[in-house]
Amino acid sequence: MNRHHPQRPMLLPAALCMALALSSCTGLPAPAPTETGTRDASQASTPPASTAPVSPAPSIPVSESPVPAPDGGSTAVALSTFSGTWEDVRYSFDHPSDWTVQDTTVGGSPGSGVVTVMGPDGRELASLTILVAWGAECPCVERPAVHLGDVAGDVPLSKSGPFVVRSMAMDLTKFPQDRAENQWADNVQVVTSLSSATGPAATALVPRLMYGLGLVETGVVATNGVTHRTVLFISSRDFGTMAEAHTYGASEEHRTVQELIASFREGSARA
Repeated sequence: MNRHHPQRPMLLPAALCMALALSSCTGLPAPAPTETGTRDASQASTPPASTAPVSPAPSIPVSESPVPAPDGGSTAVALSTFSGTWEDVRYSFDHPSDWTVQDTTVGGSPGSGVVTVMGPDGRELASLTILVAWGAECPCVERPAVHLGDVAGDVPLSKSGPFVVRSMAMDLTKFPQDRAENQWADNVQVVTSLSSATGPAATALVPRLMYGLGLVETGVVATNGVTHRTVLFISSRDFGTMAEAHTYGASEEHRTVQELIASFREGSARA
């Protein structure tokens, strides 16, 4: 699976930013060794997912301006703010008040757990992981990818600066072996993530490396000598066809997921 390497300079080429967000996230398989070559990144610290049942963590209600309705009226958007601290990072993000957040990072072993955002029906819609450092050695075979759009992040990150919430889709219908190796639930996957790679989206990606990351500065020296932390905030959905993926990309749920990830910020409240 992943192999750990000595720490390397953190200012990585933009082409790697979308490739640095995989093995640590719940529900997504870690890179498996193949004979097609490897791509590596910085020293990794990948926490295991917690299996202990945890009650959803509380969120703090916040006010939000009404959103105009099609008939000229207005529909109030009720949001809550979830705040936490992980790997010396104080952070917050906003979510609809009828969504819940489960935080398994509290009370567990150091570096373990994940923060999961669930919809009203209890279905996982996004996950947040914060690591001291991240990296992986992975297969380098790329497949065609489709860019479904970007949304600008609300507040730049202290280390990597401005970010976007980027949505990418990939169809592995013609590559059944890739689909099996990557354990996809269906032919097409849509991945929406926080990404400091704000340039043009790639037209081809490694199936397991379809999303990006951001860096925040803590000023706290970790055991590997770094003071920054790696933020992975990701949502993924599986579909039978690319047409279904495009439909989802235009849906209200997808728009809300984009806004959720875009609201990620350091600290516990908006400035």
